[in-house]
Amino acid sequence: MPDPDFIKCVCRHCGGHIEFPAAAAGQSVNCPHCGQTTELAASTGGEGAPRGARHGRGPVLGAVLGLLVLAVAGALLWWRSPARNAVFPPASLPATPSNSPAVSAVSPQPRASAETNDFAIMPYKLEPIPGSSLVYVTGAVSNLSDRQRFGVKLVFSLFDTNGEPAGTATDYQSLMEPRSQWRFKAMVMASKTASARFSSIAEEK
Repeated sequence: MPDPDFIKCVCRHCGGHIEFPAAAAGQSVNCPHCGQTTELAASTGGEGAPRGARHGRGPVLGAVLGLLVLAVAGALLWWRSPARNAVFPPASLPATPSNSPAVSAVSPQPRASAETNDFAIMPYKLEPIPGSSLVYVTGAVSNLSDRQRFGVKLVFSLFDTNGEPAGTATDYQSLMEPRSQWRFKAMVMASKTASARFSSIAEEK
């Protein structure tokens, strides 16, 4: 095994290997193979180059190993981090205020009007009021008779999205003149109302 204080280089003329003390690096000597003058170059690198410096691979390998260690450590930290399991909400939808009934406007009834008790109920709909949580069943009622009508009560049945009953909405008119029209607004109090259906209209005796 060569002495670690000795290194090797090659003759710049014949390529022969020369082993020399590390302290002599940079000096010019006669090559023992061809006899010509050559420089003892420590940077040439060879089989006897100082440990860890052969072909310049020592520093490069050290840097690569260091980067790999850092990458593995970072991956482990991320895996154990609570942020990895954080739940992000998906893209957001228009929010329905918690105190606002969920409603959808109903299409006008198939008939232009429904007549009962000498009243004509015109097409109606569910109408949310912009800027508020209020929702009404709106439309119009006509008095078809030639007499005054007192204490007229209008009732609508409410249903949810599954068609299940969700309550009622009512409006009241104390007096209707003969052949007059009343534009009603029956407040919807039931939450999750999706549709409304005319139920009844009558004078309260």
